[in-house]
Amino acid sequence: MGEASSDVATQAAAVRVLAVSRVAPSALGEGQHTGLRLKLSFFDSPWVMLPPIQRVFLYELVEDGGGGQGFPAVVDRLKRALADTLAHYLPLSGRLEYVAETGDVFVDCSDAGVAFVEAEADVDVRRLAGDEEHDIPAFLGLVPELDARVLPAPVLCVQATRLGAGLAVGLSVHHAVADGRAVWRFMEAWASASREGSPVTKALGPPHYGREAVAYPNGDELGREMLRTVAPNLPTVRGDYDFSQRFLRARRTFYLDTDDIKSLRRRIDDLASAEAETAGGGHDAASSKAKAVSTFVALAALSWTAFVRSKGLGAGDDTYLMFLADLRTRLDPPVSEAYLGNCVRVCMASCADASDLLGEAGILRAARAVQAAVAAMEAAPLAGMGKGWIHTMMRLPFHRMTNVAASPRFRAYDVADFGFGKPARVELVSMNHDGEMVLVGGRHDGEVQVSVSIDPAHMDTFKACILG
Repeated sequence: MGEASSDVATQAAAVRVLAVSRVAPSALGEGQHTGLRLKLSFFDSPWVMLPPIQRVFLYELVEDGGGGQGFPAVVDRLKRALADTLAHYLPLSGRLEYVAETGDVFVDCSDAGVAFVEAEADVDVRRLAGDEEHDIPAFLGLVPELDARVLPAPVLCVQATRLGAGLAVGLSVHHAVADGRAVWRFMEAWASASREGSPVTKALGPPHYGREAVAYPNGDELGREMLRTVAPNLPTVRGDYDFSQRFLRARRTFYLDTDDIKSLRRRIDDLASAEAETAGGGHDAASSKAKAVSTFVALAALSWTAFVRSKGLGAGDDTYLMFLADLRTRLDPPVSEAYLGNCVRVCMASCADASDLLGEAGILRAARAVQAAVAAMEAAPLAGMGKGWIHTMMRLPFHRMTNVAASPRFRAYDVADFGFGKPARVELVSMNHDGEMVLVGGRHDGEVQVSVSIDPAHMDTFKACILG
C-alpha cells in the first residue's frame, strides 16, 4: 500500500493483503527481449527524485467480482491481461538501476516482472466514489507501495482490492520512465487486453520506447547533469525533498460540465473583447484581435486566481503557475503518440503582483499569462532545457505557486474499462503540492473532473472561486 506518514499509514492498515505475486511479461513481441537495458533520457532524468505516480480506479460491480465471476476470477483476468500488456510495454516491468561508473540510470529488464498485490477492505465503494472530499487514508490503502528512495527500484506495482460489491485497481508507476500520456496509453492497452483479448488493436498500436526518438545535442551528458542536480547522492534518491506533508492537505473533487466550461471561456473572451474595445478600435477590431481561450487555459486561469484569493495573496506578492506541456507533436521530427517515456517540459506563467489577478479582470490577466507561456513553448519547444530550469524552479516561492497537472484530454474514464464497465471514480492519489489541481476528462461527454489539493484552511474559499 502507498507511501504515507505514520498516522495515515496506521489508518490505511484496514486494508488486508491476501497475496502478493509477480506478473512477468508473456510471450514477447518480435524484436523484444527481457535483456533490455534502457538508459534514461534527459527528459526522464529530472523525475528520478519524485515519488511514484499513484492512481486508483474504483468500480461498482453488479455482483461480487463483476458478472458473478468472483474476486479470484477477476484477479486472474487482470493478471493475464497485464502479462500480455507488459510484453509490449516492457520498460514498465523493469527496475531503475544506477551505474556509478558512468553516472547513468538505466531501466534494467533482465529479470522483468511486476508485483501484484491482492487485498480486501471493508470500504463502501459507493461512498468512496461519490464523496467530494477525499478519504485520503482509504485511497492510500488502495494503491501499492513502490519504494524508490534507493535504487535499484521497481518501475511499476499493481494492486487489486475487493471492496464488498466493488473493486479498486491501483497502480504506482515511476515518473522517470513514463509521463502522463504514456501511463494513460498503458492503462488503455491493459484494459483492452482484459476486455477484448489484446493490448494492441487497430485503434491502439504498440508503443515504442527507444530513447533515440528524443535525441538532443549532448543529451546523455545533460541527463547526467540533471541526475547530479536532483539526486546528488545516488543510488540514494531522496535528499532534501520532504513529501510527507502532502497527506495533511485537504483534497476535493469537482465536476464542470460542458455548459460550465463554455460559460467560463465566454466570460474570459468577453473580458478580452471589452478591454480591447475600450482601448480603441471599436467592437470589430476588438473581436479580431482577441484570441479565444482553450479549455485548458481557462481552467488554469480559474485555478490560479482561486489559489491567489484563497491564500490571501495581494500587492507585492509574486505568484506563479506551473504546468507540463507534451512535446511529442512539437519536436522536429515529431515523436509518435505511442512513445513510452517522458516527452514533456515545464512551462511557467508568472505575475509580479498578485493583486493583478484579483477583481473582475484578474482571470483575464491570468489567462493571458498562461497563453504567453504556451506561446513561448510552441515557438521554441526545447529552449531552456538545460539544468538551469531546475535551479530556477528550486528558487521559486512554492507557497505562492500553483500547479496544474494532467489534461482534460486524458480520457480517464473511457480508457479504463476492463470488461466490467467504466470506473465510478478515478483519482490521482499522489498529489504532492499545496495548490495542485489535476484535470482529466470526466465521466460524461464534455465534462472535466477537477481534483484539488490545498491547505484545509483555504479549501472552502478555493471551492467558492471554482464553482462560482
